[in-house]
Amino acid sequence: MAVTIPRAAVDFLTEEINGISADAQARVLEVLRGIQWTPENVAQCRDLVIQALAAVMPTYTTMAAQASADFYDAARELAVGERLGAQAISDFDMRKTEGAVRGFVRFVLDGRVDTFNDQVLQRIDYEMKRSANMSVVENGRRDPKSVRYARVPTGAETCDFCLMLASRGFVYQSESTASASHVHSHCDCRVTPGWDGMEVEDYDPRSIYDRWQDAIDAKAKERAERNGTTASEERAAIMAAYGRAAKNAKRAGRKSA
Repeated sequence: MAVTIPRAAVDFLTEEINGISADAQARVLEVLRGIQWTPENVAQCRDLVIQALAAVMPTYTTMAAQASADFYDAARELAVGERLGAQAISDFDMRKTEGAVRGFVRFVLDGRVDTFNDQVLQRIDYEMKRSANMSVVENGRRDPKSVRYARVPTGAETCDFCLMLASRGFVYQSESTASASHVHSHCDCRVTPGWDGMEVEDYDPRSIYDRWQDAIDAKAKERAERNGTTASEERAAIMAAYGRAAKNAKRAGRKSA
C-alpha cells in the first residue's frame, strides 16, 4: 500500500528554508548597505563582504540542512516505521562562495553596486537551497534502507530545467546527485526522499512532463519566429541543450559525491 507524504509537509519545509534564507540575507544586507565603495577601497570593501558571509553562512546553511534532516526523518518514519537520526549535512564550502564574491566585484568596477548586492543575496539563497538538497542526499548515503529521490516543485513558478528533473519521479539515487546539484536562487523545488511505495500528495510526474513539453514547444515556436527557422529545428536544438545540461548536472553530482 502506498504511503503518502502530505503536500503540507513539503510546503512547510519550503517555508522553513525560505525563512532561513531571508533571515541570512537580511543580516548580510545590513553590511552591504553600510559599505561606501570608492575606487581606492574596492579590495577592503570586498573583504568586508566576505567576512560578513563567513560569519553568517555556516550557521544558516546548517539550519537549512537541519530542516531537511528533520523532514527526512519524518518521511522515513512514515514509510518504514523508524527514523534514521538524520544529521544536518550542508556540504557548504565557504571557499566557493568567496570565489563567487570575488567574481561579483566586476559589477562594482562598472559602477553597478546594486547589481553586486543583488548577486551576493542571490548567492546566499542558492547556498541555502543547495544545503537543504544535499542534506537529504547525504543522509540517504548513511541510510541502510534503499532510498531514491524525487524533485518536487512547491512554488508558483518552476524553471523548465526543474520541470524536466521533476518529471522523472522517484528515480534519483544518492550515487548520482543530479537532482540535488541543480540549484538556483528563488528555487522552491524540494529534493524529497522516497522508499518503496512512497508518494507525495499532488505530485504527478506525468502532468509535470506535459508542462515541460508544452514549455519546450512554446520556446521552440518563439525562437523559430525570431530566427527564421522551423519549430522542429529549434525543438531539436533545445532538447540537445537539455541533454548537455543534464550530463553536466550528473557530472557535478558525481564530483560532489
